[in-house]
Amino acid sequence: MKITSASVLDINNLSNTIKSSLGAEDSVELAANNFVTEFYNKFGDSIVLLRLFVAIQYKELPGYIQSFADNLAGSANLKLDPDNYVLTLLGTIGKEDNWRERKKSQGHQGIPLPTSDFVQAVPMLSALMEQLGFDLGWIRGEPEIVAQHVGKLMGSFYVENASTSKDSKGRNIIAAQDYVKKYGVKSVFGFGGGYATGGKMLAVICFLNENIDKKKAVNFQSLGPVFIVKTQQLIANKKYFK
Repeated sequence: MKITSASVLDINNLSNTIKSSLGAEDSVELAANNFVTEFYNKFGDSIVLLRLFVAIQYKELPGYIQSFADNLAGSANLKLDPDNYVLTLLGTIGKEDNWRERKKSQGHQGIPLPTSDFVQAVPMLSALMEQLGFDLGWIRGEPEIVAQHVGKLMGSFYVENASTSKDSKGRNIIAAQDYVKKYGVKSVFGFGGGYATGGKMLAVICFLNENIDKKKAVNFQSLGPVFIVKTQQLIANKKYFK
């Protein structure tokens, strides 16, 4: 089914399917895989790539993801602290076979969030955080930001034209223009929010081969709380990986 043809009822039906399929997993990774699979099964005609991330603290990650994040931070001459958050890829699916296994990701297994300057230097990451409404104090781990705001946040992310949409600094929001051209990516949208405990954040990003208007993209925001509720206990117990 084409995602631009989706009605509110279609999205509600997907939400109900996801609710039914989630809940028995013993890790957030397995839940993420089920989530993106159900989403892709419904709207695969339009989806080039669909990814689900959860921001997890560096000290809670396995060594190979820590090393991946270290390399990205090192490119900006930064050293990660144990409490720094890393936007960690937990669910992925798409047109290419190697997009269906998170460990095969070449650039996004773990995206460090060490400083606000680092985030702002990456156009899509900066736009994602800004549009979802995450105060950069959360990145710094400021207790009052984490305690008072993160768990209440829920928002959507939208890039109207993957080829031409630019941020306030005049940069292409989707910097990987070779990828955009090769796979015919037209629009990008996503959604996410904060977990009530632990300062964790969910982000789902969907790359489409067709243009979607913002109003329709925002309708998918309702899927975020479904995943968060179904994985809240796994997050609390730090059962991230299968």
